[in-house]
Amino acid sequence: MCCGTNLFTHTVVLRRMSALWAYPWTLAEEGLDEAWTTLSCIGADTINLASHYHSVRSMQPRFPDHLFESQPGGCYFTPAPDRFVGTPIDPLPNEVPPFDDPLATVVESADAAGIDVNGWVVLFHNSRLGATHPEYRFESAYGDPQDHAFCPSHPDVREYFAAVVEAVVARGVNEVHLETAGFPMVFHGHGREFGHDKRQVLTSRTEELLLSQCFCDGCRAAAQSRGIDLTDARRAVRDLLETSFAHPHRDAPGLGSLVAERPIIRELFDFRASVVADLFERLSDAAGGTPLNYYVMDGGGLDSDDVWPAGIRLGDLSDHVDRVTALCYVRDPEVACTRIDGIASRFGGPVDAGITLDHEIVRSEAELRHLVTAVEAAAGGTTHAYHYSLITDAQLSWLRSEM
Repeated sequence: MCCGTNLFTHTVVLRRMSALWAYPWTLAEEGLDEAWTTLSCIGADTINLASHYHSVRSMQPRFPDHLFESQPGGCYFTPAPDRFVGTPIDPLPNEVPPFDDPLATVVESADAAGIDVNGWVVLFHNSRLGATHPEYRFESAYGDPQDHAFCPSHPDVREYFAAVVEAVVARGVNEVHLETAGFPMVFHGHGREFGHDKRQVLTSRTEELLLSQCFCDGCRAAAQSRGIDLTDARRAVRDLLETSFAHPHRDAPGLGSLVAERPIIRELFDFRASVVADLFERLSDAAGGTPLNYYVMDGGGLDSDDVWPAGIRLGDLSDHVDRVTALCYVRDPEVACTRIDGIASRFGGPVDAGITLDHEIVRSEAELRHLVTAVEAAAGGTTHAYHYSLITDAQLSWLRSEM
């Protein structure tokens, strides 16, 4: 495929689009040299490569002979045993033939072609890790463990992800991109054991977040080390949830109101923020001079007001994170710009923008043009497109650039 084929004869849409998310198995299917040619033709000079990822079944429409790819949660690099001696958790590598070490192979080839590679690292959302190491799973106020979610309160868990970041950095990536770095949500499962989510109560954000408060052994130990006893907080969370069970049609109060009115709830969320702050400090140390980019998407939402219940305080991140990405997976440019402005006002550092080519959101080249023009003006950083592995040839044509 080259820039002179019919695929790239449409009107120029993007002039500053420079990055696309990608899966390593799609690059293997296409061939690296061919992939770099395609990316160059659309003006992209960077990929965000899945390097430590949750389980997935992805459809790659540009390769109908290998339409679906399924992968369990795992990493896409060959781990060096001595890098993980500080934690009993070992990475679970996934094979991507013909690559021996997918991340290292892709980085080396991309570097020769003038393409940067960012290591895309999903942290606590990983069913396979949870099933392999159940002692580190998230537990709600009712004591039920969640296979899909690790809890960051465990020092071993934080050390494991620090070692993952070190391993990704060692492959020569341009940046490390962090996804799900806050406390997980209870309703976000992957894997054969979880199945479809079924519920008829807890329909408000407040109720979902209360059920997503973790009281595992790691949380209790971490809280105790900070002079905090979580017993009363756990009881308060259960009492609030049981009110919802008894009155499923009530309007639950906003979580911010609960935090303001109840010191025990405020103390719980302050504790969560302290744990996440420790995590980011450790990941920053592990990254060394390689920049960290945090995707603003914890707490069940994508706006600046959504992430604090997961322990993410955007105003405190600039000490440990070089930039953040606002995920603008919307059709309306005004909504996207409002999201970017809200995040920028709290983070105080560079803000990138992520857009999606999901056909239910962006339905035409014209819609994409309006959206990208708006987010480029609002964010001022890199614009990332989701997702090289998932889009069609027609959507690739929308990304054409004369850069």
